[in-house]
Amino acid sequence: MFSNFDEIDYIYTEEIMATKENDQVDYVSSACAEFLRKQQDISNCINIKAFANLHNYTGLLSSSEAFIKQHFSEVAKAEDFLFSSSGDLVKLISSNDCCSI
Repeated sequence: MFSNFDEIDYIYTEEIMATKENDQVDYVSSACAEFLRKQQDISNCINIKAFANLHNYTGLLSSSEAFIKQHFSEVAKAEDFLFSSSGDLVKLISSNDCCSI
């Protein structure tokens, strides 16, 4: 089994054949999502959420949303928060489990 950094290195150094019979792409995709989840912090959670949403990483999207809600008062002070869409902010603020500032 690879460590997270070995997996990322593998992505850039090895050729992956994307076929229905080969699940390497799913494995690498899952490993990358897990790596991002572990690296998530106040300064990058908004961008990780946007990335997860764009690429349909539902597990990463859910964990990013939970992280943002749990750390809302700190995230709201981060620069990336200013670039959040109004729709995302309304959804977040209207959530029952979102902390207030």
